Amino acid sequence: MEKQQVDLQTRLRNDDKKALEEVYVLYKEVFVNYGLRFNLDKEDLIDVYQDSVIAMYQNFTTKQTRIENSSLKTYLFSIGKHKIYDRLKERKLLVGGVVVENDYEEIDLDETVLTNEQELLRRYFRHLGASCQEILKLFYYRSLSIKEIVQQTHYKDENTVKSHKSRCLKKLIGLIKQD
Repeated sequence: MEKQQVDLQTRLRNDDKKALEEVYVLYKEVFVNYGLRFNLDKEDLIDVYQDSVIAMYQNFTTKQTRIENSSLKTYLFSIGKHKIYDRLKERKLLVGGVVVENDYEEIDLDETVLTNEQELLRRYFRHLGASCQEILKLFYYRSLSIKEIVQQTHYKDENTVKSHKSRCLKKLIGLIKQD
């Protein structure tokens, strides 16, 4: 990882407001351009970006987050992407993981044609407990990393999340194989 990235992370963990400002300015335009593909207007994207930068900063200052396998930009954009999805869901512009235009009728997923595998998955997913459903949705639907799941939930560490996710997935596969 670049020395500049490591320095920025260290400064963020040390509650350096100047580092926060540098990150904000460095990635703002790129993030807004990235976000335009989701059919949100520029003002919404700036709001989402500001929320994302604040969430990232809080993770560094309160949780002492360390990014080792990706860049600061990637980490910030992953937070931003999920905030964009949340914004789209609020406006019902995201259906089944697909961005839809305002002009179109909302799709009822229960009435769409699903493949046999998708139908089995949907049917047996409902048989899982709430915690299994939550962890599998966070990991597979929202594409959160194990570390992000720990940060956003009540789980105490990454190993707990990994083992719980594994047990839930095995249970789901077992239910499907019984069919």
